[in-house]
Amino acid sequence: MAGGSKFDATASMVGYLYQCRFALLKALQSTRDAPGAEISIERFDDVAFEQNGDPFELIQTKHHLAGKGSLSDASTDLWKTVRVWAERITADPATVLSSRFFLITTATAPSGSAASLLKTDCRDEATALARLEASAAMSRSETNAPALEAFAALTPALRLSLLKAMTVIDAASNVVDLRGDIEAELHHAAKTQHVPVLVERLEGWWFSQVIASLSVVGAPPIPVIAVEAQIEELRDSFQRDALPVDFADFDVPRVILDEHDGRLFVRQLRNIEVAPKRIEWAIRDYYRAFEQRSRWTRDDLLVDNELQRYERALIESWEPRFESACEECARRDEADRIAAGKLVFQWAEREADFPLRSVRQRFLTHGSFHILANRLALGWHPDFRTMEGGND
Repeated sequence: MAGGSKFDATASMVGYLYQCRFALLKALQSTRDAPGAEISIERFDDVAFEQNGDPFELIQTKHHLAGKGSLSDASTDLWKTVRVWAERITADPATVLSSRFFLITTATAPSGSAASLLKTDCRDEATALARLEASAAMSRSETNAPALEAFAALTPALRLSLLKAMTVIDAASNVVDLRGDIEAELHHAAKTQHVPVLVERLEGWWFSQVIASLSVVGAPPIPVIAVEAQIEELRDSFQRDALPVDFADFDVPRVILDEHDGRLFVRQLRNIEVAPKRIEWAIRDYYRAFEQRSRWTRDDLLVDNELQRYERALIESWEPRFESACEECARRDEADRIAAGKLVFQWAEREADFPLRSVRQRFLTHGSFHILANRLALGWHPDFRTMEGGND
């Protein structure tokens, strides 16, 4: 929409995603520096690291679209951050001694500004304090007023102590570039071409952890060691003899079950009078296997036509059982032919166990049988090819 909408929440949404993604990057870095720490979001601050329930690192993140944003002495970003920390110190003055404070922003601090004097190099907290106090004295900003009051409520000594504990990191990576920073942290965890895929799975796990943490009042923070354990699990799954499994526990919604109800592999099951509940399970396995195989293919994790070889193994194991069933009921009535088809399907449903590389998952074997049945590469009723007559 031209000009945008006053209700547009894009910036705030991106800001929150930035906050969560930055927390993951910091968690990865902490697996080396502070493996015993725990990380929280929106608990003590935007992001916080804590030990035994006490925060030792408080982080404010500020993200701006298209590189905009100000870190001048009158900057709203800067003063909002100062307000959060000043109010915390007012409530507990010991915080300024036990915690470090970080402002991470995609904006750039102008040379000579208070923010620039609080960066990691060339620090001058006394001059920064003087600039902030001068800016506060001249300010007429209603937006900054609460922050100015909170800062003024601190004693001069506490104001200086806050700035000594505070570090500004400006021109930080934006929400998109953070992904590259995370990949760089994990360059050792998989082959170069597989690192983006590993990070995608790690982020999926991380965001689920964040959502779970935010959804429950009083939920515990996320241990850094849990991040390290997840990385180890993903690393193992990307070894040459392994494949990551993503859909083993996927809860297939009713709408997908209904959408697949008319597919050829389902009609094949109805032709041998399989009960509705077992058909639902078949659709579930079909969907999980289809999505898993598709993801492996998209992520370029399959090599040397191994999916085709896997399907050939399934077909060749099915063929003698199917032909034997056909021979035994060649001159019998339809009820016997249905019974024969049921026996073949029962073998595939209950006994067949074919791993693909290191993956030995029921849904993969049984779902792959249904994928083949959907292509009429195999079937259950002795007359399945003539009964269906073609693919859908």
